Amino acid sequence: MRFIKYIIVLALVFMVGCTYESKEDIAGLKETDISKLNVSQFEGSRSKPIQQVEASSEKGSGNYDAPDGSHPNVREGVKVQRAIVVPEEAEGKWKAVKLLIKNKKDKERNEMKTITLGSSFELEDSGIRVTVGPFLPNFVMSQKAYTSGGNELTNPAVQLVVEQNGKTIYTGWAFAKYPTMYAFEHEDFALQLMDYIPIDVS
Repeated sequence: MRFIKYIIVLALVFMVGCTYESKEDIAGLKETDISKLNVSQFEGSRSKPIQQVEASSEKGSGNYDAPDGSHPNVREGVKVQRAIVVPEEAEGKWKAVKLLIKNKKDKERNEMKTITLGSSFELEDSGIRVTVGPFLPNFVMSQKAYTSGGNELTNPAVQLVVEQNGKTIYTGWAFAKYPTMYAFEHEDFALQLMDYIPIDVS
């Protein structure tokens, strides 16, 4: 009889020990997951977290394009305020862009608009106003600025500022080659950079 009680006590001690260890394991996992959450907003849609362009491995290069020429890698990071610098090679060389205005509820109402840089337009009667510009033919990013690596159309991008009923709901970039990257998010509309028009040279 004593032997049976002894076995029962040992079994209970073993079960309590396993339960305690499992709880510690679970707590450790939760802590690790939470520590990985470092989400903030890149200049873009304020309706959801946007990933930030990852820094290039080349110090001081200021160019965040991947070595193979693809779009920059992205990671979650801290929001950084940057100036917009149009270099001399591209300054005054572009006058307008063409945007595809997508109506998500009625594709037949999609339209192409040519917008002069620095000007604004309304999205139908939605109360949404879009201001366009500046345009960077080869978008690159440094620690302090958004700029262009020359005037070649390597990675064309235009800044969009979207307001609804007087409140800014989006400040970000539309990329011609990567239309879904940092895209303007809205339940009714989408904007896509389609073309770019240089200033006529006489």
